[in-house]
Amino acid sequence: MTSVEGARKETLILSAFDLSDGRELWTHRAAPAQSIQESDMISKAAPTPIADTAGVYAFFETGNLVGLDHRGQPRWERRLTDEFGEFGGRHGIGSSLRFCQSGVMALVAHSGPSYLICVDPRTGKTVWKTDRREKVSWTTPAVTKHDGRELALVSAGDRVEAYDTRDGSLLWTLEGFERASVPSPTPTPGGAIIGSSKKGWTSAIRFGSAASTRPEIAWRASEATSYFSSPLVHRSRVYMVNKAGVAFCLDLDTGEQVWHQRLKGPCWASSIATGDSIYFFGVNGTVEVYSAGDTPSKVAENSLSEESRLYGIAVDAGKLVLRFGRRLTCIRRA
Repeated sequence: MTSVEGARKETLILSAFDLSDGRELWTHRAAPAQSIQESDMISKAAPTPIADTAGVYAFFETGNLVGLDHRGQPRWERRLTDEFGEFGGRHGIGSSLRFCQSGVMALVAHSGPSYLICVDPRTGKTVWKTDRREKVSWTTPAVTKHDGRELALVSAGDRVEAYDTRDGSLLWTLEGFERASVPSPTPTPGGAIIGSSKKGWTSAIRFGSAASTRPEIAWRASEATSYFSSPLVHRSRVYMVNKAGVAFCLDLDTGEQVWHQRLKGPCWASSIATGDSIYFFGVNGTVEVYSAGDTPSKVAENSLSEESRLYGIAVDAGKLVLRFGRRLTCIRRA
């Protein structure tokens, strides 16, 4: 888990905890490559770390990109702001790392030199780097396969882009979107759902016959929007939550609204599904579970008394880990 300390993020922190009992196993601290003033509208440590059998990798909105082994010992570190320019924008960097066939990808999309970069997880050296136009976006690339090729889908506010993860080459750009800059693309069989916070712009795209063929927009949702959390696709339905905390269920094929239901509040963490249950994680710590059916049937509600927002969740066998601003909580089967 990442975190920061100080009014200007003077210390960057990557910590490992034992999943069975929450014991802190190790903590790595580093100085920021770029100083950023703390505020409620600037993320504290938004990008989520990723891990493989060799180590763990973390990206900070100060430009620090690091690789450690599973004992917390540094393997390599990059300072992207020193190499390619400082990050601009009013709300910081929010894109999390993503694995692809060529290594570890990081999206830097802001009001300054923007790019998609892939580094070797063993050394941190650049495998490829593709420059992009200056455009603020806090989305995380989605990795999917089509026509025998692996694609990285990037939602960049007013357009969606697809990159070949072998070399970072741009395959196509699909314009015609608005405010699709926070929820990440959600892959579907043969396409993706592109969430937008503006009514009438959340869309389903359908890939063309070849990976390099620009896709088409299959449908646009008339009422449903996706604010912070990314759309969830489960079985033949699409679920999303708007800014006011209203959950929507749409038909995956047509985009027609199946139902909508007001939750206890908005959701910043993305929803998950397991079996017949859909989990909505309220930013206030209330978790609401609905049946994955054609009517909005609530089957459970649980509230955790916490002092800060619920930002994200992670799932392991029989365990649910919730990331609050000042606490990490694990819930497991009795």
